[in-house]
Amino acid sequence: MKQFLTILICLCWFFGCGQQRTMDSVSLSQKCDSLRSVYGMQTKILYKNDVPFYVALSYFPELKGLHIIVKESGIKTTLNVRPSIGSLLFRKRCKRTYIIRVNKQTGDSIISFSKLPFNAKIGILGHEFNHIVDYNKRNLGGILKRLISYSSAKTKAEYEKTIDSMTIKKGLGWQLYDWSYYVLYTSNAKQKYKTFKQNIYLKPEDILQLMRK
Repeated sequence: MKQFLTILICLCWFFGCGQQRTMDSVSLSQKCDSLRSVYGMQTKILYKNDVPFYVALSYFPELKGLHIIVKESGIKTTLNVRPSIGSLLFRKRCKRTYIIRVNKQTGDSIISFSKLPFNAKIGILGHEFNHIVDYNKRNLGGILKRLISYSSAKTKAEYEKTIDSMTIKKGLGWQLYDWSYYVLYTSNAKQKYKTFKQNIYLKPEDILQLMRK
């Protein structure tokens, strides 16, 4: 009960009600100790700046108790998340381990997480945490079905846009908007990658439209 009240106080203190347009990284970092105390026992963040991870995670009290590991890795996208194979096969859903991988590669056309605006970091992290929410509702067969959906551009787009919609409903619409806008209109990513993002995920204008509903 005490931990639940701590989460509730953090949510009210940090974010208030509704969709918050911007988040101040400095003020949030000063208040992040309370979030570490709530989530830190289960969350292992092997990354130099853990503030955006805890801030985004505070929107997901249903993930408290899950083991979440954040680590850098050489991947082709900015972030991704998967359940660990061992926990998927041999543990109950409430005991699974999820691994968020942060791209450690750098280059002129690579979107580096560390270089994102703070609001955009929260947006993409909210998207990844919603993947965990979705995975954790599913048994092994359901997760395999989700992974198989990535073999088709159509089903992949349907899935990723559903996750984007979940992120908006969580109150992170503006943050997701800033992430999408950055990728498409601010970043130096290659046009091929931007076209892929436009086809698979919600575009900034789509996000604004959903927030108005």
